[in-house]
Amino acid sequence: MGTYDAYRNIARIAAECEHRGWYEKAAEVWEKSLKLARAVDVPWIKTRMEFCTNAAARCWGNAQ
Repeated sequence: MGTYDAYRNIARIAAECEHRGWYEKAAEVWEKSLKLARAVDVPWIKTRMEFCTNAAARCWGNAQ
């Protein structure tokens, strides 16, 4: 599996966590994806991390 394929897999997992309302976990997974992402993907990842961190701080979604 290539690096970009690994990134896409981890991004899919992060998105699934978001979908389930597990925002704290999603932010952690997005952060891990930074190591595998292309430069073009980094702004999107940072946006998702910020959103998830804020959502977790506001107790949105489901508790882990």
